[in-house]
Amino acid sequence: MLRKLFGVIFILLVTAGLAWANGEHPKTIPQGADPKAFKVLKEKAINPKTGLPNTLDPHLFKGKARKAYQIAKEIPEVLAQMPCFCECEALGHENLLDCFIDDHAAG
Repeated sequence: MLRKLFGVIFILLVTAGLAWANGEHPKTIPQGADPKAFKVLKEKAINPKTGLPNTLDPHLFKGKARKAYQIAKEIPEVLAQMPCFCECEALGHENLLDCFIDDHAAG
């Protein structure tokens, strides 16, 4: 079980790293990004059973992004404990799970 969890986390990190390295991730925070709007979105996405926000449906995406959103949907409690390194704190993100609440992680 632990080996599978580490494998999933590794795949997620590799996918995010490849997207960033290929320039598929925005280099700057978009104009008009509103941390207050993200906070409202996050509050609306809270799953009452887990207390964590739901991620977007993986079927909204294609390729590597779909795989990443599927993994995020399966292990939100792990991502909620991991820091994000894409400098999205200005958007109001507090952890890696926050990147999957909207289309930010799809880059």
